[in-house]
Amino acid sequence: MNKKLFLKLLLIGTAFTGIVNCATMGVGGFDTAGILYSDIARSEEYSTKIGAKEGKSCQSAILTLIAFGDASIPGAAKEGKISQVSTVAFEEVKILLGSIYRKNCTIVTGN
Repeated sequence: MNKKLFLKLLLIGTAFTGIVNCATMGVGGFDTAGILYSDIARSEEYSTKIGAKEGKSCQSAILTLIAFGDASIPGAAKEGKISQVSTVAFEEVKILLGSIYRKNCTIVTGN
C-alpha cells in the first residue's frame, strides 16, 4: 500500500470514528447505542413523588438534513398541562446511529 492511500484511509477512518462517537452519544452522553437500531429510555431527574399528569415533547431528524420539534422540559410540561414538574425522563429512537432517523423525547410528570 502506498503512503498516499494509507494517509487517505487513515483520515477517513479518523473522521468516521469522530462522527460515530458524536452520533452514538445519547441524551447526557451516556446511553448505549445499537449500530442499526436503538430504542432506549432513562430518567435524568427524579423526585420521590411522581405526578398525576404526564406530558411528552419530541424532536426528530431525518437523514441528518432536516430536524424539527421541541423536546424541551417546558414543552413537555405545556403538552401535559403541568405547572409543577416532579420527574423528567428521556426516550430516544435511532436508526443506523441516528443518521437515517432519530427521535428524542422528554417526558415529564407533575401536577
